[in-house]
Amino acid sequence: MQYSHSKLIINLNNIKNNLNIIKKFSKTTICPVIKANAYGLGDVQIARFLKKNKCKDFWVANISEAIKITKKISNINIYVANGLNKNEEQIFFKNKFIPILNTYEQFKKWTNFLNKKKLFNKLAIQVDTGMCRSGMQDEEILKIYNERSIMKKFKEVIIYTHLASADEKKSNYNSIQKNRFLKIKTMFNLPNCKFSLAASGGIFLGKEYHFDMVRPGIALYGGKLFFKKELKNVVSLISPVIQINRLKKGETAGYNQSYKAKKDIVTATIPLGYADGVKIRISNIGYVFYKNVKLPMIARISMDLMIVDVTKVKNIIKIGDYLEVFGKNLNLDSFAKVSDTSPYDIITSVSERCERVYIN
Repeated sequence: MQYSHSKLIINLNNIKNNLNIIKKFSKTTICPVIKANAYGLGDVQIARFLKKNKCKDFWVANISEAIKITKKISNINIYVANGLNKNEEQIFFKNKFIPILNTYEQFKKWTNFLNKKKLFNKLAIQVDTGMCRSGMQDEEILKIYNERSIMKKFKEVIIYTHLASADEKKSNYNSIQKNRFLKIKTMFNLPNCKFSLAASGGIFLGKEYHFDMVRPGIALYGGKLFFKKELKNVVSLISPVIQINRLKKGETAGYNQSYKAKKDIVTATIPLGYADGVKIRISNIGYVFYKNVKLPMIARISMDLMIVDVTKVKNIIKIGDYLEVFGKNLNLDSFAKVSDTSPYDIITSVSERCERVYIN
């Protein structure tokens, strides 16, 4: 049954296009980032699609995300970025999740646990090269360096770090972090050690940033298209007209009379508001599209509703017609710019009330 609600349209062909561009650009292992419900697109559906396209390694933020995915999809490696925290050893071990060890304490706890189990498969360690967010800093790096004998027991050890300014190609900080990471790579020059520096932005900084694994997120999902011109927009947010009204010159619309009509206009109301991720700050600033016609948002955006001036199309628009908030006419990056925020913020804020529809 079709209901009159907003929809987030997700173009799987364009995700495949973006994945193939990344594969062409980087010949290393690709570990898609599917944290935060695959940036709001639906983690299980996206992971299943990416697995069909030969991805077997995935990156999530926490155990809850990992458990949700592993209930639906088997035979994949799930790396959990927030690491091994209190009383989590057994659940990581049972589900074969791979914790990203961000502190020496986590390293000791997990390696001691695995030593008792006599299981030495994958070990994942994060080092801090300049974000002061997650990962071991110099003192702790030296501590694990002195425990290389433990690391040698594992079939594979992957050492990660994260770039702070990868979306700024000219930033000197990228080179600073890369050089710090190269020093760490030299320290841990063991046959079983692999290294990963680049997420989406880092991939397109050049091959010297790729190492053994790259971790694309937003580039897969159609954000930050300036990384590479061949990348395609993936998502479209559309919402149906549920009411059409007339507003006379001098009358006001919405809360607190923030909009006053300068002439007689026709308005449409759509069931999309700030509870669905549309920022209240674009009230009276933003716009939507009816087919290819640009229409202004008017009045203050409500929790569940938005008012649009549809005077330009008053003779053809009708109840049930969909308006595009972002997508073909205004891509995710452009809508984020209008909203004075990042595409990450926009895409992860689209509420669950908006049905996810997968095409192609």
